[in-house]
Amino acid sequence: MQPVEMARIRAYLDQRYFGNFPFHSQSVFTKMAFPHSRVPMDNLIFCILVQLNLIFGVAGLVWPDKLKPVFGILMFPWPASDRAIRTHGIVAILGYVIVLGKFLIIAR
Repeated sequence: MQPVEMARIRAYLDQRYFGNFPFHSQSVFTKMAFPHSRVPMDNLIFCILVQLNLIFGVAGLVWPDKLKPVFGILMFPWPASDRAIRTHGIVAILGYVIVLGKFLIIAR
């Protein structure tokens, strides 16, 4: 196709709305707005819980034998295994990265 035809087709698609998916030439994510917090410290307890989860996750990766009794209490009906402690450590780090990304986006 020639550039003139492509420009005409793109202009046509920008004017139309097809079902649930609008076709835009711009990225949708540049227009997303996240609500800003009204109270400066409303996420403090959430941040502390995420930090504690990260601390126990990394400690579980570094010292799984020392944390086995703690995870034995936390996972009461099930026995705490090294595999479960390692899985918790990896998931805790991934969760921390996601929450950190959320806060960086909000602070933008």
